[in-house]
Amino acid sequence: MVAGNKMMNVRVTTMDAELEFAIQQTTTGKQLFDQVVKTIGLREVWFFGLQYTDNKGDLTWIKLYKKVG
Repeated sequence: MVAGNKMMNVRVTTMDAELEFAIQQTTTGKQLFDQVVKTIGLREVWFFGLQYTDNKGDLTWIKLYKKVG
């Protein structure tokens, strides 16, 4: 881990499970999505994406090539 690169916890809720990941603030949406896909064994990845609730309370899609943190 690079100095100054803080970790953050994220919770991913699926229909079947609630998962928690510790990721770096520089982690991209694609890196998080790939980690989720690998953890749950998802094969049809083209049908899915990740959403989060933003600070206004709206559901927003994670942008794959932007930092999550």
